Amino acid sequence: MGLGIIRRVACAVSGGVDSAVAAYLLKRRGFDVVGIYMVSIIGNFQEVFRVSCNINWDDVEEGRSTCPRTKDESDAAEVCRHLDIQFCTVNFVREYWNNIFTYLLDNYTRGRTVVPDVLCNKIVKFDLLHQYAFEKLGVDAVATGHYVRTTWGEYLEKRDDHSAVKLLCGTDPLKDQSYFLCGLTQSQLKRSMFPIGKLTKTDVRSIANELNLKVANKPESMGICFIGKRKNFSEFLDQYLEKHPGTIKLIGSGEVLGYHDGIHHFNIGKHIRSGPKFPQSSLRFYVADLDSVTNTVWACKGVNHPSLFATEFIIKEPLWIANSPFNDSDNAVVNFRCQRTHPAFRCHLSRIEKGVLSVVPDNPVRAAAPGQMCVLYRYDECLGGSEILKIKRTLFL
Repeated sequence: MGLGIIRRVACAVSGGVDSAVAAYLLKRRGFDVVGIYMVSIIGNFQEVFRVSCNINWDDVEEGRSTCPRTKDESDAAEVCRHLDIQFCTVNFVREYWNNIFTYLLDNYTRGRTVVPDVLCNKIVKFDLLHQYAFEKLGVDAVATGHYVRTTWGEYLEKRDDHSAVKLLCGTDPLKDQSYFLCGLTQSQLKRSMFPIGKLTKTDVRSIANELNLKVANKPESMGICFIGKRKNFSEFLDQYLEKHPGTIKLIGSGEVLGYHDGIHHFNIGKHIRSGPKFPQSSLRFYVADLDSVTNTVWACKGVNHPSLFATEFIIKEPLWIANSPFNDSDNAVVNFRCQRTHPAFRCHLSRIEKGVLSVVPDNPVRAAAPGQMCVLYRYDECLGGSEILKIKRTLFL
């Protein structure tokens, strides 16, 4: 994108308060704003092109058995009507199925704990949606209601084609969403606006209430829309994955503790609940490792068992957003997160071969798992992120 004047901006509206306030701030800034609601997934993928529902950009209400597409779309349309801006919808159900959902299923069958949001942002929200907005709507930039900032400013007012744009954490540490945008490229960021990146959630709700927006106090929580209730995630996966029985063994001794119907029901660090194939015990067992080759769930005793704490893990070298942390050597010191809700901790990076990095945290990390995103930071700059390939060492082994 050149340094031409930005006049027309598409704003992704989800029916949530964050994107609503983002759209308002854009209009207040003087842009010609068009609200665009993205239909990306459906309530039951077995009826993949029959019924569709929306995944919220910024707010996903858990506790519903189906995705409230009709309510979210009507809320988004109402926001645009209230703000007197154009409203349209675009359907990416097929693309979401092919690029995101099948990827999620494949990884869960291999015992990997994946973060589909990162891939969805990179491929669907910041690629396909951008492409549609630029080609079909004739916009100059695209905005979302994410809590992140860039060095080019909330409205690209500081853009400079001679410098790289850096992705920065949102001002509100409780809402910062840089973890989920760690896969964005320079070309994607250079045409993206994040109007609420410097605001707190309280600020956003206050603005929405001042505007008398109906979504001002709409409940929110983090989650994946097509899952429905989080506690039913295993049941959700069972609709698409065949049973693959295996054993649950005690790590270290190999003692058989019970049996299971598929390793996709388990996540490293989680409590193994008793059931018909796993007898009740006075001890609490937790998932220490998942072996898809032998279809074995390795269990440990106690929530703080040494096997749950990683002291080194391996990742692919990320496609660095702006700059690589490596200077003249194959070693660097940065901060990292393996989960969005965790604070960033210091670690030592080493390039052990081309395209492969070793991550050694200063302090052991509980429940790090293959498939999780390891997102790297230097101060408040998000450098990039990559999936954990394997846990190399724990306090136990």
